[in-house]
Amino acid sequence: MKTFKYFLLVALLPVCNSAFAQYDDNGYYHPEYSPQGQTRYTEYHQTSYEDYTEDWGIFYLEYSPLQLVSTAKGVDNRLFHTATVGFSYAFQLGDSPVYLDAGFETSGSWFSKRYNDGLKYSMDVYHSKIPVDVMFRWNFSENFAIAPYAGMYLRLNIYGEEREKDNYGNTETWELFNSDYTNDDDYNRFQFGYQAGLRLIIGGCFSIGAAWKQDLSSFCTYYDEYTRKEEKEKFQGFTFSLAYCF
Repeated sequence: MKTFKYFLLVALLPVCNSAFAQYDDNGYYHPEYSPQGQTRYTEYHQTSYEDYTEDWGIFYLEYSPLQLVSTAKGVDNRLFHTATVGFSYAFQLGDSPVYLDAGFETSGSWFSKRYNDGLKYSMDVYHSKIPVDVMFRWNFSENFAIAPYAGMYLRLNIYGEEREKDNYGNTETWELFNSDYTNDDDYNRFQFGYQAGLRLIIGGCFSIGAAWKQDLSSFCTYYDEYTRKEEKEKFQGFTFSLAYCF
């Protein structure tokens, strides 16, 4: 019997040693110490790391019904139909879902209105922007992710023109950023503003999104004879985008 107990003890020693090895000095359980636990531990961390996409880029097209809003009371906002083509690249900040997203885009904005007296007024503006955002991206699966973002932009107004056409076909034209041709309005070449939005990434490479964008500096400064003070106009509104991610 003693011999049998001795051999039983020898046989159980490796098992006991393996079991105790799963606990540290403070008595906490560590499944990664076991071969099976180690596999689960490794797979968990690999899956968590793959949830974070490394640097990625995006080409996008946007449509924006932007409004030119005046600080003067009683002045109607002008709705500009805006089309944009752009590119941005998101740089991952460490092993995390946080990115610094920077890009470049070019837009055209158009407004026109015919008044009761038959006069038609129109304005075209062409501009480029450099947006810089902090973006988060969470991959819920290989085919779906969400990417909310917020940041600032710098806009360069390249060219602008306003026109008035009467009932007789006579047209008068002013260049917005040429002081020799404009009225008393003062149009700014450079502007800055903020934006916040959300992208839904579908199929791993396509994206739909929406954002709110608003100027912080004025597009136009003018003297209002009714309020008898200087008033300002700024662009603001929602944008809707379709994109290809890579």
